[in-house]
Amino acid sequence: VIVTAAPGLYEVTFGFFTKRKPQVQLLVNGEPVLSAVNSSSYAVHHSSGRLAAVGPHSAGNVTGLTLVDFLALPPKAKVGITYQGEEGGEGFLGLRKM
Repeated sequence: VIVTAAPGLYEVTFGFFTKRKPQVQLLVNGEPVLSAVNSSSYAVHHSSGRLAAVGPHSAGNVTGLTLVDFLALPPKAKVGITYQGEEGGEGFLGLRKM
């Protein structure tokens, strides 16, 4: 969880790299605001955006599940992430005040 000091606009980024397709939720103050599912059909986004898959790469899962979005956060917002996927995956969460 990352706690913001000031309200305002923030850029949020995350990425997860695993052999199997993960499920990720972005939370603000414990409530989900975005869900991403790396499937062969789409990634579900809070604004109904969809990302199409193009098929497997010969080197394995080189792109992972990544996202860049923007949030209008209240003061002292707690930004967190939930991850459902295999153990041993790698990931990151970034937050930047605009």
